[in-house]
This record gives sequence, structure tokens and C-alpha cells, in this order.
Amino acid sequence: MKKRLLPLFLALNLLCASCGGVRELLTDPSVSGKGLTLYYLAGEGGERGQVLDSEFRETPGNTPTAADVMPLLLAGPETPGLRSPFPSGTVVRSCREEGELAVVDLSEAYGGLSGVDLTLADGCIVLSLCGLGHISRVYLTVEGRPRPFRDQVYTAQDFLLDNGSGGERQQTVRLWFLQGETIAPEERTLTLRMGDQTEIAVLQALLKGPESGELEPVCPPDTALLSLGWEGNRCTVDLSGGWLEGEEDPRRILAVAETLTELNPEAEILFQVEGIPLESFGGVDLDELLGAEPKD
Repeated sequence: MKKRLLPLFLALNLLCASCGGVRELLTDPSVSGKGLTLYYLAGEGGERGQVLDSEFRETPGNTPTAADVMPLLLAGPETPGLRSPFPSGTVVRSCREEGELAVVDLSEAYGGLSGVDLTLADGCIVLSLCGLGHISRVYLTVEGRPRPFRDQVYTAQDFLLDNGSGGERQQTVRLWFLQGETIAPEERTLTLRMGDQTEIAVLQALLKGPESGELEPVCPPDTALLSLGWEGNRCTVDLSGGWLEGEEDPRRILAVAETLTELNPEAEILFQVEGIPLESFGGVDLDELLGAEPKD
């Protein structure tokens, strides 16, 4: 049964949404607790280029749970013109609620999504679950494992556009590089798009190297960030093997740590290379969690 349509827009190939409509839907007492609002891909030629749309499903009886929503969502839309963003064979392996957090584990087929397709599918799940009213955060895994570069808890606001910027926002950060015998910051303005994780964007910019000729890079040019995950204030950074090809200079570790603690002063950092814990580097003992030294 089609009851309410609130479009989301794709701009610059990324998910964004009209400012007020979805937020009103997520908090509308006439909807929450009396039915399900499920999000799918809009049909081609939707009004104003919309790429996501919603349909309302009546659910008599008790307030539905996240476990009620997920099988219905994955089964696909009932409204003509809407399309499922989920790959064939995607099933829910487990779904539980921890207070306002929904933890959803999906089958391997979901792990085949990437880029914009993955962002749209994530958005459909998060917006559908947050529309329940009692769920405000969603954490997604595949086959029981965290997703590289997507290992974060999402809220509906992560998929909403508040400033009319076409799905982009600017954030000024400080990246720490080598300079002389110490490390020094370089201020950088990054363009973050809907669904981007700030810490990942910052570290990827750091690994690419400085823009100023007065600073030196922290790693060889072929070093890549494999994953970054948070558990409270504990951050695990997994780097590619290229990291080990450079000189074991302790300033390199400190520059990464300082860059992350610019974003979270309470961060404690664990380093891995190709998934193997890095116990020491350049004389720095990394067995314990590493927090960057404060700078004057």
C-alpha cells in the first residue's frame, strides 16, 4: 500500500536527501509504531531525479522490530516502479537490538556491493530501521565481519542533506607530516561526501603526502589504508605492506597518531600491517595502545 513518498536525491553520484521531509517521517507519531516505511530505489524518470523512494506497509498489532523489518525490506517493494538495491541472495544472518542500536549481519552477497550502489543500499537499510522510532543507530556487518572502510555506526543523519550542498561538505583538518627532526601540521580542507567516514578520508589524505614542499611524507607512496575501525576510543589502523618499506622512523607512527587525535583527543591507537599487529616500530613499543603526544 503506497501511503507516503519522500524522495532522496543523487547528486555528484552520491546519496543525499531533501532537508526536512525524511526527518519529519522519522519522527512522525502517526507513522512510527503503526507501520513500516521501507526505502528502495526509485524508478527511472522519478520526479526531480529522485533515486530513493519509500512505501508504507501497515502492520497490525505490536510495534515492529528491526528483525521484523529486515526480511520484508530484502524481499523487495510492493509498489510498482520501486526497485530493490539488494543483490540476489542477500539474506539476514542475524539481527538484534541493543537499546537504540540495531546490529544487522548480512550474507556474503551483500559484500559484493561497492561505491554508490553500496551507499544507496546502506541508506535504504538505515532509513528503514530508523523509521521505527525506537532505533536511532545501525551497525552493519557481512558474514559476521566488519566491513572495510564501512566499519562504523550509522544514523539517519548520515544519509540526509542539511545544507543544500549537493551531498558534499567541507571539513578543515590538520595532517601531521615529517619536518626536520620532528613533525609538523599542514592544514587541509577536505571534501567529504554523504556516507564518507571522516577518519578514513583524513588518513587517506595523510598517506598521499603533504602539499607543502617544506614537509616530508610519512610513508612510501605505495602505502594504502586497508581498514580503520573504532571500538569506543580504541582505533585500529591496518596498513598495507608498503608501510614497512620505509625507514623505521618513530616520527612516522607519531604523525599518524597525532593526525587521528586531532579528530578525537581521547583516541588510543593500535597499528596493524596486512592484518598483523605491529608490536614495535622505530623503537616505539606498540604493544600498548598509543595516544599521540600533545603538541605545544
